[in-house]
Amino acid sequence: MNFGKLVGTLIVAFIGGWAGIRFRVPAGGMIGSLVAVAIYNYFSQMGYMPPNLKIVGQIIIGGTIGMNFTKSSLAEMKQVFLPAIASVLILLTVGVIAGYILHKVAGIDLITALLGTSPGGLTDMTILAAAFEADTIIVSSIHLIRLFSVIFLMPIFVRIISTYISK
Repeated sequence: MNFGKLVGTLIVAFIGGWAGIRFRVPAGGMIGSLVAVAIYNYFSQMGYMPPNLKIVGQIIIGGTIGMNFTKSSLAEMKQVFLPAIASVLILLTVGVIAGYILHKVAGIDLITALLGTSPGGLTDMTILAAAFEADTIIVSSIHLIRLFSVIFLMPIFVRIISTYISK
């Protein structure tokens, strides 16, 4: 293990994460640190993260997600269970079709393409990509583009649709 490179990478990650949060970037901690470390590693080739630390990160993220489930949140899920199942099936079907097309058109390996076009979040899909030994750079890039596009375009669509419906 290269302790100096690890410390440098963690410092850059913390600064990038802080900047992402400070500038209110969606998922700012992760996106900020991801971009900062990517730039750092691109220019210096000094980025380093031992595999065991990646596992610790996955455990922390899993625990954080698990804490969202409470008795009241599970009780509320009864109301939306069937619509949620329908939504999941539709999104998964569209994701699989889009992933297959991406695989065929762009020549990206199938697992990477499927995880890149799946309806999961950036953090979750990047972790799954690492677990499946897919190309995490491609998966996270696709999800970053999707995330920023949705955040930019959805307010426009909501405004147009709400104006149309309220007439």
